[in-house]
Amino acid sequence: MTVVMKLVGYFMLWGLWSYGMHALAHSKVKRGFNFMRYLHMKHHAYEYDDSKWPPWHDYFFWFGNWRSSLDVYITFTIPLVALALYDPVPGCILLGFHYIYEVFLSRNVLDHNPNITGAITKVIPIGSYHMLHHSDVHCNFAFYLTIWDHVFGTTEAKLKRRRDARRRWGSERVVSPDEARPNAVEQ
Repeated sequence: MTVVMKLVGYFMLWGLWSYGMHALAHSKVKRGFNFMRYLHMKHHAYEYDDSKWPPWHDYFFWFGNWRSSLDVYITFTIPLVALALYDPVPGCILLGFHYIYEVFLSRNVLDHNPNITGAITKVIPIGSYHMLHHSDVHCNFAFYLTIWDHVFGTTEAKLKRRRDARRRWGSERVVSPDEARPNAVEQ
């Protein structure tokens, strides 16, 4: 398998892992304590500004506090460190990509920049796509590519359709029109 094919495959797996961890961080646990949620909610409390340069501590992979830092380590960094130990060339390339993206691009340049709109946000979850997640934490969990939101039905559009259906039929469970009309004539 060529390095390029490995990179694509590992990138997709890494994207799936980060999607899963992000979705887990937003799930409500019926019993017990959701540690990922506890870590990740610090991220949603962060006040983003207009600065295009990261704070000095980001260069050292410290994101202002231990909760935000650990959230990034578990969701993105540790899987790539493990990959770099298992398969060094693609692992180190993805680790380098992760460092550049996380330090220089994710904070205000791409992810949290509401001025990025249009077709690009249908494929790459940046700008307005990611900011929709900050206004409604039940959708748009993907990082790097929107494919996992489409696969698992967690795009904002899909969530809106489900909510509209619930409102239309007045139920938490989406029902068919025949189920919704108890006096329907059976044939």
